[in-house]
Amino acid sequence: MKNDVVFPEPGCHHLSPSEDRKSSFKGRMRFHQSWYRRTVLGLDPGPNPNARGALYGNMLKAEDGWHGSNFLKPEIFRQAQERFPKAINIRKPNRLYQNLLGSQTMCFNLLGILESSNIATQLMRLLPGFPQDASVTGISFEHAPPRKYHLNDQTSFDAFISYERSDGRKGFIGIETKLTEPFSQEQIDFDDRYAQWMNRENGWWKPDVEGDFPNTSFNQLWRNHLLAYAMLNQEVPEYSEGYCVVVHPRGDLGCGKAIEQYRDLLSPSGEETLLVWSLETISEYWEGTLEGETYNSQWIDSFRTRYLLLGRSEEAWRKFRDSHDE
Repeated sequence: MKNDVVFPEPGCHHLSPSEDRKSSFKGRMRFHQSWYRRTVLGLDPGPNPNARGALYGNMLKAEDGWHGSNFLKPEIFRQAQERFPKAINIRKPNRLYQNLLGSQTMCFNLLGILESSNIATQLMRLLPGFPQDASVTGISFEHAPPRKYHLNDQTSFDAFISYERSDGRKGFIGIETKLTEPFSQEQIDFDDRYAQWMNRENGWWKPDVEGDFPNTSFNQLWRNHLLAYAMLNQEVPEYSEGYCVVVHPRGDLGCGKAIEQYRDLLSPSGEETLLVWSLETISEYWEGTLEGETYNSQWIDSFRTRYLLLGRSEEAWRKFRDSHDE
């Protein structure tokens, strides 16, 4: 942790105007990311493109973002660069590289460590629902199979982990990660692209639930789940089993509520293929396994400080609220 720092900095926003200082989980997480930037990274705030370039504590300056400061390890930064290379002549802040509050960045910071297949298999077998005889064969980010043969839309998984069972069967985990934001609020109607996969004999949904498809509370989750189903129901499927997983912090109650609303639409087989892992659960399972491994234990400690141990910024948060309640 950096010494002799002034936090919260004057002239910098640590909450958005819509965030309640007393009850907003997103506001609390935004403040924590601001604290992390200043006291752990020792960096100045950057401009928020959604606030006319005003300085926000959860934003990095462009030069700090492009040097990888938003990522917990150089190897993870390299993975992000390989998947999303820096565009030429970018004029406005890039969410992946500069916004500490972004769930896509969190996805890389959490799952980028799995690049080593031996570590990946060991860690994934600890998580609820992952087959105990499965060995991880690959991991990719922002993954989608060929659109033409699946949903023919923009749906993709934030992360995709393939595996092979001891009997040779191949499977996958398609992961959607959320830190504070809701599922996509884009209004998407139910049409032929999706109807062809619904109400089959082995379907994952209850009959006649299509009317709920446009509900923005969980439409993105539905499409992720439907994409997993489509992958398993090709004429010649590559995989014989698969799961759709949502990863989010326990404090994000809105995400949890949306998942439960969506669960009400599922058949028993659909419920079995939808898994939910909290950040806390993953951390708890992985932390003990990684203890004693200097390289990886440093990573899990950094991840917990960045995303889970909000108590470390509690004193600053209390002072911040008190100063703004006067």
